[in-house]
Amino acid sequence: MACQGNVSLIEILFIGGDDDAETAVRNALDPEAFEVSRVLTVAEANDLLSNERFDALIIDFDDASSGPGFDLAQLLGLFLFVPTVALMDQFASEMAVQLVQFGAQDTLVKAEIGNERLAVALQCGIGRAQMAHFDSLTGLPNRALLFDRLSHAINQSRRYENELAVLFIDLDRFKFVNDTMGHEVGDMVLKTVASRIRECLRDSDTVARLGGDEFIALVTNLDTAVSAATVADKIVEKVSQPIIVGSNIATVSPSIGIALFPEDGEEADELMRLSDAAMYQSKNAGGQNYQFYRPDLNTAALRRIGLGVALQRAIHNKEFTLYYQPQVDLRDGRVVGLEALVRWHHPERGLILPDQFIPLAEELGLMTPLGDLILDLACTQITSWQEQGLPVARVAVNLSAQQFNQNDLLEHVECSIKGHGLTTDLLEVELTESSIMQDPEFAARVLGRLSAAGVRVTIDDFGTGYSSLAYLKRFPLDALKIDRSFVRDVTHDPSDGAIVRTIIALAQHLGLDVVAEGVETLGQLEFLRANQCRYAQGFLFSPPVAGDEIYTVIDRLEREGTAQKTDEMRLEA
Repeated sequence: MACQGNVSLIEILFIGGDDDAETAVRNALDPEAFEVSRVLTVAEANDLLSNERFDALIIDFDDASSGPGFDLAQLLGLFLFVPTVALMDQFASEMAVQLVQFGAQDTLVKAEIGNERLAVALQCGIGRAQMAHFDSLTGLPNRALLFDRLSHAINQSRRYENELAVLFIDLDRFKFVNDTMGHEVGDMVLKTVASRIRECLRDSDTVARLGGDEFIALVTNLDTAVSAATVADKIVEKVSQPIIVGSNIATVSPSIGIALFPEDGEEADELMRLSDAAMYQSKNAGGQNYQFYRPDLNTAALRRIGLGVALQRAIHNKEFTLYYQPQVDLRDGRVVGLEALVRWHHPERGLILPDQFIPLAEELGLMTPLGDLILDLACTQITSWQEQGLPVARVAVNLSAQQFNQNDLLEHVECSIKGHGLTTDLLEVELTESSIMQDPEFAARVLGRLSAAGVRVTIDDFGTGYSSLAYLKRFPLDALKIDRSFVRDVTHDPSDGAIVRTIIALAQHLGLDVVAEGVETLGQLEFLRANQCRYAQGFLFSPPVAGDEIYTVIDRLEREGTAQKTDEMRLEA
């Protein structure tokens, strides 16, 4: 739409017709609401529409169809996403049906131009197109309209032998903004980003929203790849500026992947796929930058993209299961808890371990739905054990930073627990230092609510993050877990030994339990016992096993613990 003062004009392109028809059209449309341009032939319309955007088309069908190079299917199919009103000298029902089938929004007899029918037909067509082909939040073209414009731009680039660029734009840190500041702030951030990207482009270019925090910029009529890089630079600089929404200051940045026509690909689907691959390379380089597609990216990046699509499907289809690793009391071998560890049973690739899909889930913003699924699976398993009459040990589940930063985290946890008829003392949540230190004040409030609800809270991988002791003593915690990287070399690395002893002493001073993870050798076990570490887990006791196998492991560990305790008592006697 063009602007006249503060008023947006609806821009109309009139194709064909004689001077009398043009005059009738202009007289029928309010000049304060509509701006009419005219071309005489379909070929002229094709050229003009490749560089300019119009809100609607009016086609004098009888005149245009007799002109050179006319092809109804090509014309209406090519501009399927631009609302079109076809004018005819006389109404012919068969032709009117055909026109609508090919994409016209409405058909009018020229004698009807003088009343309000034409304006109403145009406005209704624009309204329907807006709902069908534009993103409701940002007002940008959606995926369907983008592909239409991209296909058209490719045809024009072939014809005029110039280049075009597809820029795949994904926002860094948007998930954190959405989770910590709320969806209303997140929506305003997306609208601001959309506006900023649009400001970096020409009127003839297109910016579309694919969904979530993914955008596409289509830059046409390029002389060299340098022009695409210039646009990408502008977008990086503009989008990375802080966004103020009420009392909140949000900071996001774009990771951009660029694919060029015809150098990288010659089809719309191919260019989209390759720009996506290049965007992942931008992410891997730290974000807030752009990368051009390179052939060597193809195999790894495409595999990653395929795995990402499969991961979304897997969450929907619940292709995950939990394995359980026991936590053992080092005094008597009694199993005091179980850590739930997720595994992905891919229908084709088999068992996929967390280190292969958890980083991808975090990158794609899928940790919240995956975490909710893990929580539900754990509660389902506890219920199953109860129904079998087994003595249920407390189950610990890991919460990601994305989950933790949900404003309704406690509601999700309580809903899962109560939905399965369980009590909160059967569940423990594990959080990393880094996840709670992103916003310590927010963390203190959330942890307080979890603790008040009766949910046990443990800091996982302690020692690898950057916890402030001042905050640590304020957090309502129950336990610290010593990261396996310190336990691994504790018997021969004095520094690791000192760190482990310090964490144990700190936990005892704060009145917290301490659990050593990654225990694999008798030497590590003896060191932990000698330094009053009460609890441990690791392959020395048991690897993670399926839920229907864990009680066999528990029985073995507790028999071994009883036997050891008996031997120690005999020696003391």
